[in-house]
Amino acid sequence: MNESIQENSFREYVFRINRVIDYIRLNVDREIKLNELAEVSNFSKFHFHRIFKAITGVTPNDFITKTKLSKAEYKLLNNSESTISNIAYSVGFTNVSSFSKSFKKNYKISPSQWKEINSKNRQPDSKIGQPLKNNDIEIAPILLIQKFTNMELKNNINIEIKNIDDIPVIYLRNHSIHVHDSENFGKMFDSLLTWANARDLLNFPITKALTVYRSMPDSDGMLQADTCLSVSKEIEGEGEIGKTVIKGGKYVVLHKEGTLDECFSAWDYLYNEWFPNSGYQPDDRAVYLSHLNDAKTHPQGLHIFDMCISVKPI
Repeated sequence: MNESIQENSFREYVFRINRVIDYIRLNVDREIKLNELAEVSNFSKFHFHRIFKAITGVTPNDFITKTKLSKAEYKLLNNSESTISNIAYSVGFTNVSSFSKSFKKNYKISPSQWKEINSKNRQPDSKIGQPLKNNDIEIAPILLIQKFTNMELKNNINIEIKNIDDIPVIYLRNHSIHVHDSENFGKMFDSLLTWANARDLLNFPITKALTVYRSMPDSDGMLQADTCLSVSKEIEGEGEIGKTVIKGGKYVVLHKEGTLDECFSAWDYLYNEWFPNSGYQPDDRAVYLSHLNDAKTHPQGLHIFDMCISVKPI
């Protein structure tokens, strides 16, 4: 088969499966049937399951479950007043028993134990997802009691609450990338910029370069993320390049100039210190970084970024 035909075919498959993934994330609060996903993909119902697994590496049901559990994990961490049952129903499980069983299968611990352990400082325990030893439950709270106290960082950041409009974006998606894998994140942006430049979509600084986090890092630091570019005119994605909208609304925006390590410390500061004292709690709309410079051109190699987390009043 001609290489260009093979490439176009693969790009079309990826494009359709990305559309299914966007649909799953938009409907994570209810039961999702495989037949409706097949219709979204425009693949036959008979072949959809295998095609989805071929592209993503997991079955549709496993992907749906992991997406629901990732959303539940976020809510367990940030919505301390919500009950386990309310969280289970809010992410589309029909009963608490099936939610607890799925959660324990993935994280090796029950939702209530996870919530108790991680409520100490709102930062996920690195042991979650690993087989538990007999004394892990007693040790974990001790490990989590160390609270973020970097006063130098606190004095060199600016935090505002802003109302942000919807942001239409094109994206390149990675289903499993390490949170610190700056090399591959950079390659994703390079590919996206090349595609956008060929279509005259770039107009910096109006064009925004964003990293949208679609899941929390697991115990190995792996997560799902999209590299995105904002677009101001009508454009359709193709192949690996998709198009979606980052929902607007009220966001906490942390502005910082610093190293990558300081960037990750800023996440800790928001969740460990700012949120508990802010009168706000994280909402479900979006979590993303807005990259305001190319660190390679900075005299000190520093990153300038806005860290944006959707919020709502407590």
